[in-house]
Amino acid sequence: MGKIMKRHTSIRKRLLLQHLLIVTVTVVLLEAVFFISIYQYYYKNTEDVLISHAKNSANFATKFMDLSPFTLHNTIPKIMNEFQMPNAEMQIVSPAGNILASSTGFSQSESIHREILQSATSAEPAIWTGKNMATDERVMASVVPLKYDEETTMYFRYVVSLSNIDKVVKKQGAIALLIGLAIILVVMLLSRTLAKQITTPLTQITEASKQFAKGDFEKGIKEDYIGELGILAHSFNNMAQELLQHEKMKNQFLSTISHELRTPLTSIKGWSETLLSGDLKDVKETETGLQIITKETARLIKLVEELLDFSRINNDSLKIQPSSFLLLPLFEEVKKQFEKQLKKRSLEFTLELPATFKLYADRNRVKQVFINLIDNAIKYGGNSSILLNGKINGHLLTITVMDHGPGIEEKYLSKLTTPFYKVHENSSGTGLGLAISRRIVEAHHGQFSIESKVGNWTKVTIIFPLT
Repeated sequence: MGKIMKRHTSIRKRLLLQHLLIVTVTVVLLEAVFFISIYQYYYKNTEDVLISHAKNSANFATKFMDLSPFTLHNTIPKIMNEFQMPNAEMQIVSPAGNILASSTGFSQSESIHREILQSATSAEPAIWTGKNMATDERVMASVVPLKYDEETTMYFRYVVSLSNIDKVVKKQGAIALLIGLAIILVVMLLSRTLAKQITTPLTQITEASKQFAKGDFEKGIKEDYIGELGILAHSFNNMAQELLQHEKMKNQFLSTISHELRTPLTSIKGWSETLLSGDLKDVKETETGLQIITKETARLIKLVEELLDFSRINNDSLKIQPSSFLLLPLFEEVKKQFEKQLKKRSLEFTLELPATFKLYADRNRVKQVFINLIDNAIKYGGNSSILLNGKINGHLLTITVMDHGPGIEEKYLSKLTTPFYKVHENSSGTGLGLAISRRIVEAHHGQFSIESKVGNWTKVTIIFPLT
């Protein structure tokens, strides 16, 4: 039980882990897309604005301002006034990296790395992101060179604080992470419920199968599960019913065979002991005993043959050896075989069949079928007549065996060809005769049916194809 429960628990865990993995990967990808979008919206847009303003300012100053190094000292205040950028600090930087002026009005002691300055061009201003040592805050800066006679005389540098942007990005990032975690948590709860819905019927099926192992086939499981699980439960219950039916059939078989074997064996044993202990010179008693022993032995042989035929049919190993033969002589043989029983019951057996009718089939198996049918008609048909009729319709040969006995209720008709089934449990026989007969007819690609009217008649119809 522990191993089974662990196995079911592991199934549930695997389902949870699979769902969690899929959702986590999805959430991570969505978060990544979200953060990239935030970066593009805030940082990249800020960068683009800085670059655009730097390029435009440099182009305008180069065309309309005097950038001569000899008048630069007088020009700087005007440049600062004309090319400032809202919400940004503007700096004028010398080619050596020193800050010559700042829009804040405060002197700047820091210097700009020459590598950054040299990487900037008029077409592609340089962008730098880092920490302002004076204010200890993250900043973004763009640098663009200004030239006079092909010589760089100064650089425009625009600096924007990223503190507010960082706060907004962190806040939105935190919200996004919380939403992602909430989604994962909700999915975990839903997955747990879903996994339980999947594993519960499996657990019930496992419990039911344990009962099956103990021989209890009557326990069923609910079928109201959704989708394939409901189909699985329905199939399982059908299997249980089939197993229960087979179990009942097995018990019925053992009971029937035990009874059918015991009766003739008891007679044989009794008469054998009587003959051994009696006077063998008593010819009449000896003949009677031997006749009974012979009769009961034949009964046992018939029983064994029926069981062998049933086994061959179930194993699909029943062999059909067809040949062409006349039907009337075969039916006359069957009639002669039952001559004593017919006389004893004062039954009239009529054959209505043209002498020319032929059939291509296994003669011995066909004979076996009609022996079973006539035997049943004599046993259960009452003290009336038996009619065997044959006719041809196109490529089909139809043969009917009809008695005018008490008939059979309609509710029993469909069960008559079920192996070991008997309308009356106490009646003699194994209940295999009609089942074997039907299978023999079907092995010839024929049809086998039974009709009856209670209190009037019972008719068995067999149809054989002629081609």
